[in-house]
Amino acid sequence: MPSAYNQHSDEQLLALIKSGDRKACSEVYERYWPLLYRHAIKMLRNGDESEDVVQDVFVNFWKKAPDLEDSTSVGAYLYTATRNRILNLFTRNNVHINYLNDLGDFMKDGYEVTDHLVREKILAGLIEAEIQKLPTRMREVFELKRKQNLSYKEIAEKMDISELTVKTQMNKAITILRSKFGDHLSVFLPFL
Repeated sequence: MPSAYNQHSDEQLLALIKSGDRKACSEVYERYWPLLYRHAIKMLRNGDESEDVVQDVFVNFWKKAPDLEDSTSVGAYLYTATRNRILNLFTRNNVHINYLNDLGDFMKDGYEVTDHLVREKILAGLIEAEIQKLPTRMREVFELKRKQNLSYKEIAEKMDISELTVKTQMNKAITILRSKFGDHLSVFLPFL
């Protein structure tokens, strides 16, 4: 292959990477590293963590490239992988507590900025991930209330359990979620 990898499209580079071409992967790295790093630094506000996240994304991209579909958008794949790594880091390191405080300040001050909307979307994703971690029966009760807005009685009939069990499961679910997200939870789950 000629050394002019920078003339190749992302699709061509992906095909080369899938066949084990390290120079093609280096070109993708050169192309996307600055963008992904800027995104990570905005989210994490820490240069070292941002570098680590982006480096991990590229290492995993190299490992997973042979299994990717030929039609995979390299840019979208890398951006999504970076976002997911950052969200995992938030969860693991409790960085999301600082993030929630910032979001609360934004909500109180009423700023209508794109960053605010992005933060809301990320928080909604974190809440959704925690809902999916609830025990099965508790999650089912919670989802019937949240998505179908059923009464406790209707949920009890649908699940063939007592209303008291429904109420207990809902209270436990809300307690678990509030312990992780505090007052921010009611913004995303208005029925609380």
